[in-house]
Amino acid sequence: MERALLLVWILTAALAAQAQSKLVFEETKSEAFLIKQQVPAGNNSQTHSNSIIQLLSNGGTTSGKGGRPNRKPEFVVRLEQHARIADAGDVLQLKVQLQQLNATGDVYYRGFDMAPFLLPEKAKLIVKLLDSQGKEVKKYDLSGVNLSKETVVALETTIPDTATNQSYKLKLEGMELLYGSNDVQEVEDRIDLIQDYYAADATLSKALQDIARINPEDIDRIKLQDRHLHEMEEALVQVQGKRFQEKLGLNQYDPQRYTSKGSQLSQLLKERRRAINHTLATLDQQFYNRGISLLAKGSQAAAATYFVKSLEVNPRFAPAHLQLARLDFVSGNLRDAAGRTRDILTQMRVDPQTEQMALGLAYDIYGAFVTQGHAFNGQGDYRSALTAYADARTLCSTIGGLRCNLPALNDGEGRAVYGYYRGIVGEGKALLSRNQLEQAEQLADEALAFQQQYDYVLHDAPEATELQGQVKYQYYVLHIDKGRHAMKAQDYRNALSQFESALALEQSYTFKPVRELGSLAQQAAKPVLLSQLSDGYTQAMNNQLADARATASSAESMRARYALEQDKEVQAKYVQLRDRIFTQECLNTQAAYDKHYQNAQALVRERKFIAADQAYAAAIEAAGSKATCMIATFTAEDGRQTIASAVAYQRLLGDVNRLVATSRYAEAIQKYNEAEQHYLGKGIGKFGLGHVSLFNYAREQDKLPFTAMVVGHFTALHEEQAALQLLTSLLDKGYSKGKTSKVQEQLGIQLAIKDATGGLNDSPKVLAAGYTQGNKKLKKLGKAYEKERKKLARG
Repeated sequence: MERALLLVWILTAALAAQAQSKLVFEETKSEAFLIKQQVPAGNNSQTHSNSIIQLLSNGGTTSGKGGRPNRKPEFVVRLEQHARIADAGDVLQLKVQLQQLNATGDVYYRGFDMAPFLLPEKAKLIVKLLDSQGKEVKKYDLSGVNLSKETVVALETTIPDTATNQSYKLKLEGMELLYGSNDVQEVEDRIDLIQDYYAADATLSKALQDIARINPEDIDRIKLQDRHLHEMEEALVQVQGKRFQEKLGLNQYDPQRYTSKGSQLSQLLKERRRAINHTLATLDQQFYNRGISLLAKGSQAAAATYFVKSLEVNPRFAPAHLQLARLDFVSGNLRDAAGRTRDILTQMRVDPQTEQMALGLAYDIYGAFVTQGHAFNGQGDYRSALTAYADARTLCSTIGGLRCNLPALNDGEGRAVYGYYRGIVGEGKALLSRNQLEQAEQLADEALAFQQQYDYVLHDAPEATELQGQVKYQYYVLHIDKGRHAMKAQDYRNALSQFESALALEQSYTFKPVRELGSLAQQAAKPVLLSQLSDGYTQAMNNQLADARATASSAESMRARYALEQDKEVQAKYVQLRDRIFTQECLNTQAAYDKHYQNAQALVRERKFIAADQAYAAAIEAAGSKATCMIATFTAEDGRQTIASAVAYQRLLGDVNRLVATSRYAEAIQKYNEAEQHYLGKGIGKFGLGHVSLFNYAREQDKLPFTAMVVGHFTALHEEQAALQLLTSLLDKGYSKGKTSKVQEQLGIQLAIKDATGGLNDSPKVLAAGYTQGNKKLKKLGKAYEKERKKLARG
């Protein structure tokens, strides 16, 4: 409430102060400035105004009142100068306003009023304050008055006034309008906007003409129609983006009826878009309907083109597939017709009417295939007949609901099978008669494969098998003949290969065999076998035992195969190879034994007794692998016996290391003591091995917990000096003194008892310091020592 009262008081005071001001002078004066082209320009402002005039000249600017236009546009800028002086007591309030700015004359550019855009950006003038005598009291040089508003305060100031009853007035002189680059740019932008308006109007007018050519029913060029329509829609969006109605005020002045044309075009585009979209959405049906129409006129080729177009839009449009299948059927392309019909009935979802029509067409195609097969049979073209019957059978088996005349199909197919089969066999026999065995064999194989394919027709037909037997017999005789020629040339390997091939044929087929074939094969095999045994002997001599054994095994098989077991020459060669293999195996076994034995001896010299024992064992095992060679092994056995105690000692030390590594410290200490007893009891030193005491072993250990365990071990054995030295070494390596508290206390007590028993009567503190040597980590030991000595002294 107090704030509101204070505000009312301040406003009242302000109004009272204003009411007390006395109006000394007030004058309103109109000014007009003619803006036209002047060459040369006297200043920058004139240069800019000349640019504006030139811009207006390019568009046929008029005054809007009719009459003949000026050669060069010119216009008048008018304004009012309002000057006022008020006496506010001891100060004069001076105020100068420029108002009512407007432009007249050639200010209409292509019908649009440019007056608001032809006003200058700034003005300059001189304001003089004159006394009653006309003398200048004060001068104001206003060089950059901004004319951006309709009413501009050019000057508003106060000056002290000590005179009384003085009649002051303001005089405005030297006023100039100042045009700048911003004024030129503003005019240029406005002119560009007007020109864009007329260009946009031309675009709308052309679009209104072109849209009549957008035909939604032109399905052949519907994609092109859609693209043209899209271009028009994009053009309208771009034109609407210019916002001419808002920027040019087309509600008041629209010389080209731009707004009306735009609305009309927008409505037409929407209508065409709906129609085009409908055509595109149903384009498969549109193409199909066009094809049906052409088909009704007898234009089958043109109709097929539209059915294909329908499927390009919708590949699974069954009615179009059906029409193309019918056209294929009519033109004799039965396979294409069958493929399309099969796809319709097995891979597409179709309406009942289309399904029934497709089944009817499938039945017609099936009948055409059977008829075609019968015709080929009549012509003796059994291959083509089989193809036609196979197509009919495939169609029948893949389309459910198709009623097929299977007896007629089976009868025709049977005649075609027999005809084709007899043709193959006949051609094979003709080739065989000309001794063209390879070609005859191919036809025999083809006839047999064909017979297997059509087994239900040709199950008992013997012709193909007979042809194959005849061909194989000719090969059989040929192999024997080639073998005999090779025998004469002493090419026994080739001869044996030919006889082997003949024997294989003899075993596989039932033709009459040549009696002497077995004897011929045996004659060819013997020299081959003898050569093979000689090769095996050479391999054994070269210590290629794997190859020699393989050769011997192969030779044994050949001896049995060709009944050469009792042949003395072959037997002698075989025994020679076998003995050589055995001899070489024994030599190899002895070499292996010697190698392992020598390795063991070397390891003994290096005092690696465990490895040496393993080498001796390997030597014995090598000899045992071929017991029949009776290799003497006493040297290795004696060697193992000799080093057995050293091996046991090293194994004990190995066990100690493993127990320490796995943190089994108590067992490790026990095992180490066992090793030490073994060393001393068995005299291991004679093998050149030294023994490290448990104390030194523990001191050199990286496993500090093990060393701590040994400290406790020595303490338990009352070996206090060894325990103390090892404990000191352990703590120096950084082992936690807290973990040694108990052993320190026990060791301190034992040392105290030992000294007391020994009659050492020095100060317990001094004696304790002798053990700890000032080592703070042995503080527990020192305290335990002193405490026990005091206890013993009291006892």
